[in-house]
Amino acid sequence: MRKGLTLGLFVLVGLGLGGCAWLFTPLKAVLTASVTSGTAPLAVQFDLSGSTGPIATWTLTFGDGSAPATGTGETIGTAVLHTYTTPGTRVATLTVQDARGRTDSASVTITVAAPPTTTVSLGAFPASGPAPLAVDFWANVQAAPGRRIKHIALDYGDGSPIFEADVDFESYNFFIGGHTYTTPGPYTATLTVTDDATPPQSFTATAAITVTSPPPAITTFTINGSSSGPVSVVEDTDVTFAFQAAAGDPSRKLVKWELKSGDGYVVTVNVAPVSTLNVSHVYAGGYTQTGSYTASVKVWDDLTPAQTAEATLGVNVVVGP
Repeated sequence: MRKGLTLGLFVLVGLGLGGCAWLFTPLKAVLTASVTSGTAPLAVQFDLSGSTGPIATWTLTFGDGSAPATGTGETIGTAVLHTYTTPGTRVATLTVQDARGRTDSASVTITVAAPPTTTVSLGAFPASGPAPLAVDFWANVQAAPGRRIKHIALDYGDGSPIFEADVDFESYNFFIGGHTYTTPGPYTATLTVTDDATPPQSFTATAAITVTSPPPAITTFTINGSSSGPVSVVEDTDVTFAFQAAAGDPSRKLVKWELKSGDGYVVTVNVAPVSTLNVSHVYAGGYTQTGSYTASVKVWDDLTPAQTAEATLGVNVVVGP
């Protein structure tokens, strides 16, 4: 009798435990995504239905700062749709919780790429030089997929009128215009292109241009009044060199000039010429002095580093009578 009672109690206990088996089902969060990478805006459908256990509530965060999705155990099988609008790597996390406060989490990484966009670049050739500087501009434009460029505007950056044109193309890689900068200074040219999106989108590119003061100029250089070389001069006679020079920019000034006769005679003056100056020199007679020489004059302006100009003239020294 006691043996039968013991067996009956065992069976009853076993049945009771079997009926409460759900209490021992582990709490497990399972999260899958319809896509894990793509281009913004990226729509992702999250599936929570694989989660198991006595789930009371759940929370799904999307990793992009937006409000999380929440629900109860009855809605764990409902798919959640979310759209990522900005590029970046996001981690979506599902957290499930039971009535006793126990939790479990699962995560999925979503990689969102930037959508293809219009690209534009602007080149300036040459990008630097003395005024007046003539610059050619080269544009390289590629519209975003499915779009066309409808308008272009090139601002030279020096206050002159902007070049504008209505256009219609997907891509362009060619000369876009030229402009002459007349005043020294740094400039930024800006190219703006506008596409046919709704609303239209504009994209810009810039090019830096540096215009320096023009170099000084030697307007005349003569020997005994002649500017056509070679000039024949007689040994042991006075030879007159004359030149006139000016700074290339009215705001600049000349600070130095140097004359070389070609036979070793050099004269340097650290005061700029403002008008024609005459310098006399004698090519002495003798075997070593007769012959051909190259005379030169050079001037410096007050920039740092200085800009220079130089002129040369041939001289033939002949034996006197």
